[in-house]
Amino acid sequence: MIGGSATELRRRNRDLVLRAIASESSVSRSLIARQTGLTGAAISRITRELIDARLVKEGDSIETKGQVGRRNICLELDDRGAFILAIALTANVKSVAIANSRGDIIAERVLEELAQEDPDLVIAEICKAAKALIASTPFDHTRLVGCGVSVAGVTDPETGMLIVSEPLGWSNVPLGDAFLQALGLPVRIERRPVALLTAEMWRGAARGLNNVVLINNGLWLGGCVVADGRMLEGPSNTVGQIAHLSVGGNTTPCACGRRGCLDATASGISIVEALQSVTIPGAGPGEDRGSRLRSLARYRSTDLPEVQDAFRQAGRNMGHAVDGMFALLDPELVLLAGETSRHPAFLEGVRDTLGALRPGEDDWPVRVSEIRSDQSAVWIGLDAFVFSHTLNIEQLMAA
Repeated sequence: MIGGSATELRRRNRDLVLRAIASESSVSRSLIARQTGLTGAAISRITRELIDARLVKEGDSIETKGQVGRRNICLELDDRGAFILAIALTANVKSVAIANSRGDIIAERVLEELAQEDPDLVIAEICKAAKALIASTPFDHTRLVGCGVSVAGVTDPETGMLIVSEPLGWSNVPLGDAFLQALGLPVRIERRPVALLTAEMWRGAARGLNNVVLINNGLWLGGCVVADGRMLEGPSNTVGQIAHLSVGGNTTPCACGRRGCLDATASGISIVEALQSVTIPGAGPGEDRGSRLRSLARYRSTDLPEVQDAFRQAGRNMGHAVDGMFALLDPELVLLAGETSRHPAFLEGVRDTLGALRPGEDDWPVRVSEIRSDQSAVWIGLDAFVFSHTLNIEQLMAA
């Protein structure tokens, strides 16, 4: 019992140190000690382990005026130490990638025109592509430690079950077990907004913040909330899902049977439907809805004012939800993610509503996320299998 407790404590302390290093591009041992509260001797022992496992390497030394004695050498992640397989599975993005422990994608394959009606077929094709990518990519395969999956839908991360996905049209699909059996890797499944915000907190605009709301707006809407440094889940892992929050006074019918829902008034699919008759220069004929949204979202010319107007109106509708997030949760930052959110007119519309509802204010902490679905899958995998007390460092030291 005592031995087990001591082992667990060492794992957790090592996790603290590795996370401190991973959260910065370069950091000194003394700063790690201040951040973690561990002794200098403990930091030295742990960093020696991490260096021996090739997870961490020494970088530049810090020059301090008047310094005597041992140089303070910074530590940084070693990009040869561990690798993650990343799978993105959404209505308009299906991809597999391999990334190093810095989060750099070193190889990727996007699965074009993959029909999604049959979950078993989609999973089989993804696994086939993943195996081929691994086989063709030059890296130390013994250091591939896990698989992160970012999926559009409601998930149970503990069981790996995709409970329901409106964008994919799937329900009760055991994604985790399917990928584990086919790929032989431990798997972490997360709904896309959680994956996106995890990536933002590691490497994006939310780094160092403890209270953040992310609203993902692709074809459909999703969201998640970090409060006091913890990702809120709720009994069904749906905290932050705002698709069927209604906009007061709006009577647009929603597929759920209600009226004025954000899914019907502010989502990408609502814009696609509103602009069915608009021809975008350069867009391919017969585009599916995901491709159509990309064409619309990337069209920035004022030659078709109806496109600008549709995104701006959707943003105005979303502004009511953002205002509610500020009032209810008092976040340090609201992140707008997804293809729809990246059109400048959408953010302008959000600010239109905030300006009307909050007169006298003009500096709201609202930003557009640039994190993509494939990157979010990478950071879900790294968070679960590398920067985690579950990391099997002995396996890496023996590799």
